Amino acid sequence: MSIMNQEHQQPVFCQSCSMPMLEQDIGGTELNGERSSDYCKYCYSDGAFVQPELSVEDMIDICVPHMVETGMEASAAKAILQQQLPGLKRWSPNRDRLQPARIEEKQAFTIAGIAITTTNADEISGQGQIGELWSRFYSPDVQSQLVAVRTDGDAYACYCNYENGTAGRYDLIAGAQVGTPEIDPSLNLGTVAVPSAKYAVFTTEKGPIQSVVYRAWEDIWYWFAHSEVERAFTGDFEYYGERAADPSSAQVDIYIAIK
Repeated sequence: MSIMNQEHQQPVFCQSCSMPMLEQDIGGTELNGERSSDYCKYCYSDGAFVQPELSVEDMIDICVPHMVETGMEASAAKAILQQQLPGLKRWSPNRDRLQPARIEEKQAFTIAGIAITTTNADEISGQGQIGELWSRFYSPDVQSQLVAVRTDGDAYACYCNYENGTAGRYDLIAGAQVGTPEIDPSLNLGTVAVPSAKYAVFTTEKGPIQSVVYRAWEDIWYWFAHSEVERAFTGDFEYYGERAADPSSAQVDIYIAIK
């Protein structure tokens, strides 16, 4: 089995160390010589873990120095891994992964807000911008501008302008739904038109908002990597409604456009 989906490369993250497996030869091997779609070659070879005696804490200690080499502080690297690794298949084999809650057709709509350009690899390495984007989004300056144009109190995070599926750069806009694509040019806001599409809708578990959204995306990537369903990459979005009002006990819907 290839670790990439057909037309658009679908990144799989090693379910032992969380390393992005963006190239086919990064995958470990099964007993029959086929590439593993779950584990990298550094963790898994010939159908078995290279270091079967490791605990999740041991793996964190192994990974931290590699992340420090990229310029990250050790404490930040450790915090990221402590969040990421316990939910991976090797360390939580009995965890029920998210499945699509439903398939839904949605008409086109417009989101206004603030945007960044980033990659999944940057965000996973801790060198990303998404956390800072949300801090700016909830600043009084941005919120006061949105009051004049938004149609409700809900928030959205829209992923669009994919360069190479999820393996390349993409734009992310944090914003609110507006009634028209034409907004006052004096406002320091951008807009994105989310086209009509069919979506697989994933609903996160309930918990701290950052953790449940991160785990949901891990499950989404895993589900598409092992599914015949193909992503359309026309625009995907996270919907933060009433159930996400309390960030310590939030539940978020994630809409993934499909073919």
